Amino acid sequence: MDNARIFVGSFNFDQRSAHLNTEMGIVIDSTAIASQLGDFFDKTVPELAYEVRLAPDGVHLVWIERIPGGEERRYDHDPETDGWMRFKVDFLSILPIEWLL
Repeated sequence: MDNARIFVGSFNFDQRSAHLNTEMGIVIDSTAIASQLGDFFDKTVPELAYEVRLAPDGVHLVWIERIPGGEERRYDHDPETDGWMRFKVDFLSILPIEWLL
């Protein structure tokens, strides 16, 4: 963010990590490394990964694929999945098992 420092951490977005706080991190104070990493995330990562945003309805998600040449392709479902896989995920999401994650 400031092109001066990098924070590398191990926090997992799950209930155990949020409540037990057994994660670790390190701050690297290096303008050269921070600038290179910032450039990588600004220029290269958008070509390699989908960007996930909240859809305009405020409920659903939209996946954005950056295509070389500046074009964007938007998906209203998780790309690279089929209907059966999405059905299984939706089914499991109704089970009260979040505390197990």
